[in-house]
Amino acid sequence: MTKYTIYFCTLFNLGFISSMPGTLGSLVAIPFGYLILKYHGIWLLIFTVITLIIISFFLISKYLQMNENNDPQEIIIDEFVGQLIALIFISDQIIDLFACFFLFRLFDILKIFPVNKAEKIPGAVGVIADDIVAGLMAGTILIIFNILG
Repeated sequence: MTKYTIYFCTLFNLGFISSMPGTLGSLVAIPFGYLILKYHGIWLLIFTVITLIIISFFLISKYLQMNENNDPQEIIIDEFVGQLIALIFISDQIIDLFACFFLFRLFDILKIFPVNKAEKIPGAVGVIADDIVAGLMAGTILIIFNILG
């Protein structure tokens, strides 16, 4: 496993320095994604998410080959990507940033259906899939909140 695989999967080793690495990965994603949205628009954020999912699959697969744990907690690129997915659905209101973070972490931590099913998929797909589903669920709730006012 190369140091670049480790850096990518752990967000430049942030996954090693926290007792709550997933939350840290999500927090780092908020300003990153928000700045992309604000200055470059939703399409670049979507492109970034798709690109990160593809790269994550390959590099997490490499990481897992060298690790006995099926989903090491230091891998936080998946939380980063999941949080970016949820950001796709925010409105222009600052409260949406907080709601986006809270909802994503809620679904990711509690593993509410269908997140729990996605997590059981073996290998890198399962590592990434639960966070993708949690991000989509958070985004769906944000859309509903914004429609209802």
